[in-house]
Amino acid sequence: MIHYIDDEAMIRDLFKNFIALTNYKSKGFSSGEDYLEYLDSPSFVQPMAIISDVTMTGMNGYDLTLEIRKRYPSQKIIICTGNPDEQHYASAVRQLCYTLDKPFNPKRLISILDSLSSCDRSHKIGTKNKYFKQCEFGINHACPMYKQV
Repeated sequence: MIHYIDDEAMIRDLFKNFIALTNYKSKGFSSGEDYLEYLDSPSFVQPMAIISDVTMTGMNGYDLTLEIRKRYPSQKIIICTGNPDEQHYASAVRQLCYTLDKPFNPKRLISILDSLSSCDRSHKIGTKNKYFKQCEFGINHACPMYKQV
């Protein structure tokens, strides 16, 4: 399961359609607040990964990431933005698995999801590796899964 959060309906539709091209199921949300409401509900099902926009009405993607980390420190999170800058990447490298710049290539999104899925499987089988070798960040990344090893 992949959860995606974006306040633009057109972008949510893109995520829905691109994720549908894979073997992953997905669920979309229109704001960080909506997502946190779902996250705290009895019907919440933890996803393999979360994709969130940075700039949204209300809570931004970085604040949403911090709230998610309070509840699920090992959650795989991808942040996407149409306005990447140095601050974006400085924040991202400390909190996230990947960043995705808008506009993005659907193949890049699918590649990221496949990589995260492989990472997930690697950690579930109890690999002895200190980090997932296919991760583009490598050992210097503050990977939430690395902290669990």
